Amino acid sequence: MLQDKDITKIQEIKTFFSTYWTQPEFFHSQLELFQFTKSLKKLQAIKTNGIAAWDIIKLLLILPFSGVNSIHSLYNSKFAPNTQGQKDVYYRLLSNQKINWRSLLFLFVKRYLELESKFNTPTEQITCLIFDDTEIIKTGKTIEGISKIHSHIKKTFVLGYKLLVAGYWKGSVFIPIDFSFHRESKKSKNKYGLTKKQQRNQKTTKRKKGSPALRRFRELDYKKNQVILQMYKKIKQRKIPVDYILIDSWFTTITLLKKLQCINKKTHIIGMYKYNSKVEIYDKQRSIKQLRKSKKGLKRSRKTGFYYMSYAGKIDGLTVKIFLSRKGKRGAWHTAISTDTSLSFNRMIEVYNIRWSIEVFFKEAKQLLRLGKSQSVNFDVQVAQTTITMMQYLLISLKYRTQAYETINGLFNEVKQEYIEHKLNERIMVVMIEIFTVLEMLGMSFDINITIRNLISYSDKFNFLMNYDKSTNNCILAS
Repeated sequence: MLQDKDITKIQEIKTFFSTYWTQPEFFHSQLELFQFTKSLKKLQAIKTNGIAAWDIIKLLLILPFSGVNSIHSLYNSKFAPNTQGQKDVYYRLLSNQKINWRSLLFLFVKRYLELESKFNTPTEQITCLIFDDTEIIKTGKTIEGISKIHSHIKKTFVLGYKLLVAGYWKGSVFIPIDFSFHRESKKSKNKYGLTKKQQRNQKTTKRKKGSPALRRFRELDYKKNQVILQMYKKIKQRKIPVDYILIDSWFTTITLLKKLQCINKKTHIIGMYKYNSKVEIYDKQRSIKQLRKSKKGLKRSRKTGFYYMSYAGKIDGLTVKIFLSRKGKRGAWHTAISTDTSLSFNRMIEVYNIRWSIEVFFKEAKQLLRLGKSQSVNFDVQVAQTTITMMQYLLISLKYRTQAYETINGLFNEVKQEYIEHKLNERIMVVMIEIFTVLEMLGMSFDINITIRNLISYSDKFNFLMNYDKSTNNCILAS
């Protein structure tokens, strides 16, 4: 009813709602910190008409905190935005092949690191780059680029993607910095584990040569170690300092370690190692199994409770330090190698344990931010929504960093509650405006703007509904 009235005084207040509806206190304060002049110009060039691209992205960022799971659900909920654009506007942006989502995420990371550095303690902290993958399980066989992947959790093949993530650690929280999707079963009897009919029924999208979308789609068939090298090169080009690269046994090969060191010899690698390689120690060749059986130099770490042996030697010409360890005298042996030959066993364990932060990220991002839950059959949308999820994680991490919450989970619940309360306050104000509109139509003479301002100034209970802008002398809704 209100939106159909042509009342100037009401329109002034109504404008304040449409301007600030996407900015509850948390998002207004946090997103104001992430201002990218250059990138916003690029986004404006991509989308010149209608709602600005950055405004659309801001709406996508708030979805998990509004209690809805998708744009479709949002437009059918009580929190539906009061904007001119409908849900198709947001879907079109997500599938826009011109947007370089990787660069946008890097910009967020760069700005986050600038802000996060203000909260760092002066003590020296190591920086780590962590690589690991996780299963993104899907149910639709028509989803573009989908394949059968091996699930290490279910011990069988499932439909989905493997998501390779590069994460950065600077002593506080995990920072997702890059990612890529991959499919498996490329050499199986049925390519990608699908029948020919299932392959024909998959969504296919034409992508322009040289577009960011085409580069992303081609990564599906790249080997993960190949993409790790590409990611690390870009991270080095962006001058993000890395002391250690941490990887698990699925990625640790001597070939990869050599190539990583060729990119930057100052960065060391620590990884679990599953091969029974020949090790050259003091000009003698021994296999890792032989070293375990000899138990020469076996020690016990009081700090960790592990029995361990350490050797400095060469594997395929690469100088590494080898750590053989097990929990208790009858525990299974594990092998870790590092290009940092000065590492002690306790220090190696301390640094490598940072790798578990990426496992925590996978769990929290899937449970709280719906990582991998996109239902779109378009691969470009899968990439876009994964990028949005990682940007959301950065926003939460920044508040976590500034307010010292014990867990990201606790912080997520509070931010979600803040958003819901904000939307309730907004709806109450809309009802108030509607009441004043009816009274004015019934012939009562008063200035609606002045009346609302007087009500708010009279009672402190209304203060949360608005801010006072001294520059314009206007009352505006609190964000």
